[in-house]
Amino acid sequence: MSENRACDLCGLDVGAKPFLLHTPDKQYQFCCEGCRGIYEMLHDIKEATPDNNDNQPKSS
Repeated sequence: MSENRACDLCGLDVGAKPFLLHTPDKQYQFCCEGCRGIYEMLHDIKEATPDNNDNQPKSS
């Protein structure tokens, strides 16, 4: 059975490779970079580094 994991901002399924945000208190997961960015802005998180760079564009 697969577990349905919801985005911590919009509630959509985060899929196989969620966009992660680590804070001192908790790890958050998002369906897209936009939701992660909005969450950071709304909660005034200054230094947030995504855990998985697989979702980032590849440089050649």
